[in-house]
Amino acid sequence: MARQIITGDKELERALSRLADKSADRVARSAIGGGLTVLAQGIRKAAPVGKTKSLKKSIGSRFTRAKGKHQPSAKAGINVGKQKKTAEGFKKRVNAPHAHLVGLGTTRRTRTRLGGKFAAIRNPSSRQLSTGTMPSNPFVKQAVLAARPKLMARMKERAAKALAREVAKVKQ
Repeated sequence: MARQIITGDKELERALSRLADKSADRVARSAIGGGLTVLAQGIRKAAPVGKTKSLKKSIGSRFTRAKGKHQPSAKAGINVGKQKKTAEGFKKRVNAPHAHLVGLGTTRRTRTRLGGKFAAIRNPSSRQLSTGTMPSNPFVKQAVLAARPKLMARMKERAAKALAREVAKVKQ
């Protein structure tokens, strides 16, 4: 098992260094999981909502353990997380392929021709050929900055609880 490192809180670092590797990893995973939950909630709260609400629904989090040569990783954001299981089987994950357009914005672009049901228009106007623009909305960055204090507090709280559990196991 790979050793996970949490930095920033000196007391927690000292306590983790005194525990065995497996116990310290359990404490670290618990703390990271609590932080991921707070971060995903913050991003979900800051996400702009359109007609389908797909951007907000596609926000999730994932924590993967170390396996073989792969390092452990933790991630929260858009199009992240597991598929949900329903009675019919695995439900298709709500996807937001347009998330980068919302976050980064778009510049004015024009098509060279119209297609689909509008292909019959012989001389399209410049307005019909324009795809429009979208201003950037850095909601993920803003949510991460806003959630940082609550995230750190939750990680410390979860680490303290997990640490108490691990110490209780050792005392038995």
